[in-house]
Amino acid sequence: MVHLTSQPHGTNLRVDLLIAIAVTAVISFAAGQNWTQPTSFASTEIEDWHGNVKRSNWPN
Repeated sequence: MVHLTSQPHGTNLRVDLLIAIAVTAVISFAAGQNWTQPTSFASTEIEDWHGNVKRSNWPN
């Protein structure tokens, strides 16, 4: 029987896996940016630039 010393294997950087993850992330981000808003709301609330909802009908 031959005794071999156990050496840890180095981590292999799989470039193809990293590219696949990056491409998937880019496609998911692009799809999320173009996702349509749900149209089930009865009335759309008016928001200003900061996201504050306008709760009054008084003129600005």
